Amino acid sequence: MPRSRMVLPMVLIGVLLLPDGAAAKPGVDEPIGAWAFRTARPVKAVVAGGSIAAFQGAGFGDRLQEACAHLEVVNVAKARYSAWAVARRFEAQVLRNPNVDPKAAETWVFVLGGLNSVGNPEKTNADVLALYRMAHDAGYKVLGLSLSPWGSESDAKRWAGFAGVGRQDNTRKAVDFVMGRLSPAEALGRHAEGRTAWKPGDQPDLAVDLYDSPLRDRDAALRAAAPLEAAIDRDPAMARRLAEVPEARRKAERKRLVEQARALPRWYLRPDLHSFDSIHPNREGHRIIASLVCQKAPASWGCDCQKLESGRPQ
Repeated sequence: MPRSRMVLPMVLIGVLLLPDGAAAKPGVDEPIGAWAFRTARPVKAVVAGGSIAAFQGAGFGDRLQEACAHLEVVNVAKARYSAWAVARRFEAQVLRNPNVDPKAAETWVFVLGGLNSVGNPEKTNADVLALYRMAHDAGYKVLGLSLSPWGSESDAKRWAGFAGVGRQDNTRKAVDFVMGRLSPAEALGRHAEGRTAWKPGDQPDLAVDLYDSPLRDRDAALRAAAPLEAAIDRDPAMARRLAEVPEARRKAERKRLVEQARALPRWYLRPDLHSFDSIHPNREGHRIIASLVCQKAPASWGCDCQKLESGRPQ
C-alpha cells in the first residue's frame, strides 16, 4: 500500500506543560515546507500537533491511511510544541509550501495539540482557533481532535490531593472548545474580544472527543474521600474557589470538588496504553484514536474500520 509521510524523529520527550509564553520559542523560525503528497489517492490530509500527534510508525495518521483506501496522510507534527507553535508550523510547513495545493483535492488538516500550553487554556483555545481559521481560509477541512486523557497517581507534583483539579478543569476547557460545547466567552476569555457567537470557519468540520473515550481509565479505583475532605479546607486554591461561591451554594460546591478530586484517576490515560509516560499513548492507543476517527470519517475517505479492530498494523 502506498504511503507518504514526513520522517520525523521519534523522540521520547514528555510534554512541557509550560505557562503561557514559555513554550513560544518553538515555531518562531519554522522552515518553509518543501514536501509534497506522493500518491494518487484523492483525499489528502496533514497531521498538525505536538508530541502525541508526532508519534511515528504506527501513529493514528498512519493507521488511518492503512484503513482508508482514498486517504493519504502526511505528518508535520512536532514534539514540545505549544498550540501557538503548532499553528506557526502549520502555516510554514503547509500553507506556505509551494508544493501543496488544497484546491487540487479534498484536503484536511488533523489537529491534535495544545497540551504543552494547556496551563492557559483560553490562550491555547485562541491559538487552536487561529489554526482552524487559517486552514479553512486556505480551503482545508478540519478534523479537531480533543486532548487525550493524561496523568498518573505516581505524578504527585501535578495530581496529588487537589492539585489535579485545576489541571483537569484546564484540560476540560480545551476539550470542550474543540467539541463545540462552549461559547466564545467561555472558551477564549479575554481573547474572545467581544465575540458572542462562533462564525463560519471557527469550528472543526469534524470533531472527535479523545478525552472521554476508551483511552481513559474509567474503571480506576476512586480516591478515598476522608483525606480529601480533611485537606480541602487547608488547600489555598480550593479556599479561594470556595470563597467566590455564594454561601448558600458553598457546601454543595465543596462536596463537588471533593468528588472531582476522588474521580481524577478515572480521567488518566489507561496504564496499558502508556508509551514511555502517562501522557503519550502507545501504538494501541493510537489504534484506538484512529478507530474513533474512522467511525466519524466521511465516505469520501474510503475507510474500512474493521482494519482497525486488530491491535496489530495491517
